[in-house]
Amino acid sequence: MRKNVLLLLITPIILVSCLSKEPDARSIMNKAMKAHGTDVAAQGILSFDFRGINYSVERDKGTYTYERHLMIGTDTIVDRLDNDGFYRFSNGIKLQLADSMATRYKASLNSVIYFAQLPYSLDGDAIDLRYLSQDTVKGKAYHEIEVTFKEEGGGEDHEDVFVYWINVKDSRIDYLAYSYCEEECGYRFRESENRRNFNGVILQDYNNYKSQKGDPDLSKMDDLFEEGKLLKLSDVDSKRAIFEKK
Repeated sequence: MRKNVLLLLITPIILVSCLSKEPDARSIMNKAMKAHGTDVAAQGILSFDFRGINYSVERDKGTYTYERHLMIGTDTIVDRLDNDGFYRFSNGIKLQLADSMATRYKASLNSVIYFAQLPYSLDGDAIDLRYLSQDTVKGKAYHEIEVTFKEEGGGEDHEDVFVYWINVKDSRIDYLAYSYCEEECGYRFRESENRRNFNGVILQDYNNYKSQKGDPDLSKMDDLFEEGKLLKLSDVDSKRAIFEKK
C-alpha cells in the first residue's frame, strides 16, 4: 500500500519535470546550420559582391582564405585573411601596414564574410548558446536562441551579443538581432529576404533596422519590429553570388 502511495506522489513530479524540460539550444542551432548548408560551404568557394566590392571565401579541410578586391584610385587592392593572418596587396605587391590599420581592414573583411554566411561558424568552441523562449513573429513560430562569445577564442568582438529567431518548421533563420561596440555602441535587427540556394548553400539578404530606443532588449526587438517601431537603415544585399563545390 505504501509503495502505491509513493508511486502516486512521484509520478506527477516526473511528468512535470519532463514537460518543463527546456529545448536544447545546441541541437536547434545545429539543425539551423544544416538547413543553411554550412556543411556544404565547408568545402568550396563562395564569391559575391557587396556594395560594389567583390568578396570571396574559400574553404578546404579546415583551411580558409577570405579575399576582398577593390580599386583605390588607379590601384588594384586585394585584402586577404587566411589561417596565417591578414595581408593587403596593392598591384600585386604586399604592403607593410601599421597594426591599427591592419586590424581595421581585417575586422571589416571578416565582418562582411561572417554576416554573409551566417550561421556558419556558430559551432565553434568560443560560442555559448542559451535557449530563451519560443515566440511568434508574423504568425510563425520561432525558437529564440541567444549567442554570446567567450573572451578566449571569441575574437576582437567577443562582447557582442546575438539573438536568432529560428523557424520551428524549417530551421531557417528568418530574423536576428545583435548588439555591438566598435567606435560606438548600437543595436540592430535584421529581417531576411531574397533567400537563394547555391548548390546546397543558402544565402539571404536582409533588411537592416535599428531601434529608436537607446538600449532595447534584444530578445524583444521582434516585438518592436511587428509594432513598426524600428527604423530601417539599409539593405544588406549580396549580389552576383556564386558557390562552387570542391
